[in-house]
Amino acid sequence: MSSQAHMGGMHRAIQSLSVGCCVAMAMAMLPAAYQGTLFAWHPLMFSLGFLGFMTEGIMAAVRFRPNEGVARVAAITNHALIQLAATACISLGFYAIYHNKNLMGKSHFLSLHGKMGLLTFLLALASPLLGALSFRRLGLVQRFPQHWQPRLKWLHRLVSAYAYVLSMVTMQLALPHPAVLTGVWCRLWQVGVMSLAACMLYVLRGRINGRTVLPSANAVAAAFSGPKHH
Repeated sequence: MSSQAHMGGMHRAIQSLSVGCCVAMAMAMLPAAYQGTLFAWHPLMFSLGFLGFMTEGIMAAVRFRPNEGVARVAAITNHALIQLAATACISLGFYAIYHNKNLMGKSHFLSLHGKMGLLTFLLALASPLLGALSFRRLGLVQRFPQHWQPRLKWLHRLVSAYAYVLSMVTMQLALPHPAVLTGVWCRLWQVGVMSLAACMLYVLRGRINGRTVLPSANAVAAAFSGPKHH
């Protein structure tokens, strides 16, 4: 099997897992959401944001790596729109749990799930901001010194990857939960999320046309060490 066919199969598996996890969460949460339960929108919107839109946004970024010129600009624009949809869903999910705790008189960010959720949310907000800064068509990256421009692109990729992986971990910390998923369905959903995470990590650590998707640790260290003076 060629590497291109193998990657195509991996992409299809990722899309199937992404859609399956989102549909399962929607089926579990929509009845409560329709009944006016504010909390139900928290896992639903976070699942759509991270497992749905962000997964597709990252895969769109992986696919345009070999592109150049006009095709690359169009693909980056498409990636940005998908990530904006992800950010909107994630923000709504964060608002749902934050406002719900206020209504119930509960404190925020006390549990490990809550603390990691806050960190994940902040990284998810930083990701599109760094993406906008590094998108040359917007004209923002040109305002930075030349040696900082590739660093912004790398930061965007790394922050996005960390936000995505942390979201997977944070979701697992809250389950099983009586208001979300329990029993065998909870375990199946968790296996689906872990399988999706494993597939995504495999893709992110791979190479496309000889180019790494994410910069290596050595490349990042070299970039942030600054210009050498002789």
